Amino acid sequence: MPKPILFIIAWFMEIGSKISGKASLLSTKDIAMFSGLQQDFDITKARTELGFNPKSSKQAVTEAMKYLKAMKKK
Repeated sequence: MPKPILFIIAWFMEIGSKISGKASLLSTKDIAMFSGLQQDFDITKARTELGFNPKSSKQAVTEAMKYLKAMKKK
């Protein structure tokens, strides 16, 4: 997601947290701190030595959404 959009979302979340009194899930400080980090990782060693075979991102997100919906119903 583009950084300017994240800043806008974080800004609204911070305003919402001030109104509700609950902690914001995302802050502008978080965006500023993590936006410059190099986050490309090579998992070749995990694949070859450990047999690691991660799920596709689409499958992981689908399963996470199903899980969260099931937790919400409880």
